[in-house]
Amino acid sequence: MIGNKFFSKGWGIVGFTTLAIGVIVAVIWLFQGIDELGMRMAVRATARTSCILFLGAFVASALHKIWATPYSAWLVKNRRYLGVSMAVSHTYHAIAWTGLWFVTSGNSPQFAFLSILGYIFILAMTVTSFNRAATLLGRRYWQILHTTGMYYFWLAFTTEFVVKIPQSIPIYLPFSSLLVVAMILRLFAMKKTRKLAS
Repeated sequence: MIGNKFFSKGWGIVGFTTLAIGVIVAVIWLFQGIDELGMRMAVRATARTSCILFLGAFVASALHKIWATPYSAWLVKNRRYLGVSMAVSHTYHAIAWTGLWFVTSGNSPQFAFLSILGYIFILAMTVTSFNRAATLLGRRYWQILHTTGMYYFWLAFTTEFVVKIPQSIPIYLPFSSLLVVAMILRLFAMKKTRKLAS
């Protein structure tokens, strides 16, 4: 019971995520080997865990404005930790990408500028998830950074998964659909907020 309470909120979410995704990656490498296939599987797995955690943080506020429930309240309360957990997941993703680069002798992957920009966003958003750094940055610039970063990741995940739908419809179609629904919820919540303000 105590363990469940710890892992269900705050930094416990980050700790659980770190452990769980680490186990997933370890199991993949244990059974598939630390070769190109194993690295590619780890890359795909961590991209999906990152997307799930991102969606929780991305949709939290909008969902609570549209449909306030204990679950949406939990998402709002813990969206900072879901965001940090997404950063943890994407750190595993970077490790897997680097491993793929080594096992293919530098032939794959090609590190594009947009991928590097994504990690710059992750670093900046993670650092400013802590109160002192957020205070130093200022509320206005904090909002600009985190809003821009969230929409950047939405676009990156959506583009990546939509392109891969023909490769595996049962996996990438649901992810793509969730991303589209998440954006619709945010737009609807923004419209609702403007209507109430006017």
